[in-house]
Amino acid sequence: MDLSQALFVAPIGLAGGLAGGMLGIGGSVVMIPLLTFAIGPNQHLYQAAALIANLLVASSSALKHRGKGTIRADLAPRMLVVAGALAVAGVLVSNLVDATRLMALFGGFLIYLSATELVAMVRSRGKPSDEPAPDQVRAAPAAPIAGLGGFAAGLLGIGGGVIMIPLLRKFARIPLRQCIATSAVVMLGSTAVGALAKNLSVSRLEDPSGAPLTLAQSLTLAGMLAPTALLGGYIGAGISYRMPIKALKAVFAVLLAFAGARMVMAGLR
Repeated sequence: MDLSQALFVAPIGLAGGLAGGMLGIGGSVVMIPLLTFAIGPNQHLYQAAALIANLLVASSSALKHRGKGTIRADLAPRMLVVAGALAVAGVLVSNLVDATRLMALFGGFLIYLSATELVAMVRSRGKPSDEPAPDQVRAAPAAPIAGLGGFAAGLLGIGGGVIMIPLLRKFARIPLRQCIATSAVVMLGSTAVGALAKNLSVSRLEDPSGAPLTLAQSLTLAGMLAPTALLGGYIGAGISYRMPIKALKAVFAVLLAFAGARMVMAGLR
């Protein structure tokens, strides 16, 4: 990475941190495509570095959400453990198997969720909010959903929130802001374990040209992303409480579509 390329990295970290903090998704769905555009394709390296940055985004976001009291303390601990365990499995699969078809499948699922969210928003125009009440929460689906998010985090280098939040809303009936806050806490487990596993194995992987990757490359890139990602995560989490809930849903739906399209295109390639 030369100086001109490095100048793109700090703003990319900020953009990913803002999106991750505001929507509880970690930020890799923004960082990895922008890194690919600015520097060139290098998926394994970007995943290793982005998982470290995601850990900082989740940490700063969780701190902000804790002060707002929106974290589901009754669900977060068990979700965190399950997500962390499945993140290791995701990393192992990503290192051994060509995950492009699975990426395309995930991408199609995210596009479907985005479409259903946008359709529901259009149908609810002029009606009271459809946010579930606290006493409607279903605890049983939370841990399996966290496991799916953790596996996706390890497999694709994402935070996992982009998987967990729509599923928690649909199947666990958790209000959106509580989903975002709880997802940030759960990602502390999935990204910490995933980052450790991916970076410990990165030297056994290769870049697109066939050259071996190194831990130093990953840590250097993560160090460039981390400071602005940390700042962006804290600022983004604060913005999520100032945005109207419908605007927050709209932003989330658009980002789901963006992430889904990216995964589908990567899978088709």
